[in-house]
Amino acid sequence: MSNTPPEKKRKSLDGTAISSSWREKSIDKFNLQPVPDKWKDSVSVGSEDAWKRYYNYRVDKEKDDARNISFSNYNSDGDSIDDYEMKNHDDVLQSLMWSWADSSFNGMGEMTKKLMLNELEWQWTPLKPKLELEEEDKIRSVDYYSYVWSPYAIPHAIKLTHSWYGQAKYYSYDMATDWNYFLLDFEEDVEQLKWKYTEICSNNYDVIKTKNLTKATCNKIRKHLYGANNKEVKKVTCSDTNLWILLFGSMGSTDDNLMEDAKDCSLGYSWCPWKDEKMKQMLFDAKAPANDDPNGDPPTDLNRYNPRWCSWLRHRILEVTDSLGPISKHYQPPPEKRAAGSYSEDEYNGY
Repeated sequence: MSNTPPEKKRKSLDGTAISSSWREKSIDKFNLQPVPDKWKDSVSVGSEDAWKRYYNYRVDKEKDDARNISFSNYNSDGDSIDDYEMKNHDDVLQSLMWSWADSSFNGMGEMTKKLMLNELEWQWTPLKPKLELEEEDKIRSVDYYSYVWSPYAIPHAIKLTHSWYGQAKYYSYDMATDWNYFLLDFEEDVEQLKWKYTEICSNNYDVIKTKNLTKATCNKIRKHLYGANNKEVKKVTCSDTNLWILLFGSMGSTDDNLMEDAKDCSLGYSWCPWKDEKMKQMLFDAKAPANDDPNGDPPTDLNRYNPRWCSWLRHRILEVTDSLGPISKHYQPPPEKRAAGSYSEDEYNGY
């Protein structure tokens, strides 16, 4: 039911209401839902100026939705490229987009269906990634950009960025990656803002930082998107764990194990309990389900037991959301930092 005051509505010749406010235009165009009754009184309706800015800004960004991408003779910098290079670039970009943002059965399309509750939309706009190729189809670096919008009638959004760089060397593998966010409140003139992103976490040349991958950040983002942060909100949107998974997925990290981005772009260290026979035996004796699900089936055959590995990123998300499983609670961090780039490629890929 609309919260728009009667004086903000006009009538057509047949007596039906016509949206006249920027708020109503936004609600109609972007399928925004009313803020649920249980916390709507604590959420500002938003000024007309805010809704006008929101409407125009979102329309402009959605013109560049990468799910509607068309390929041309230009790379992501706008520079002309020859046919051979263009084919390689476009093939990789298409594959990357399919893995990341496909709206039907892959990437974020599948993820949002599984993780959002009550058929509430995860409203997001992926932009065209900027990528550099090392070989014909191997990514040297890629930058992801996207927006996440509140599904409710709240003029808020989040801008997300994720950068990845990787290069295999003779005996080692260099890798640097980070994830960042910026909260947009359209009560401010966002076009005039100085963009200062907050880093959520990073793994740069074996140095893992998770300073802002915390409960406090999760609470802040949930309140910004949904208008409140309490048990009632989680019941109708998503859990804290799933909120983090959706945010990272919106930045290109859609792997179920959070071990890699699309096109085999490793995110760094993963703990592999099955490589340690003593750990494997201990987990087997503790009847820890191989999939790390507390409600899963306990193992019955040690030789066939393959306890789920756990990346540093997956572990941190489970840790800060009090969701560690019977295997991941035994997670062992990487050894003390070695010389930069000195992990082998197998260690990065969890083998």
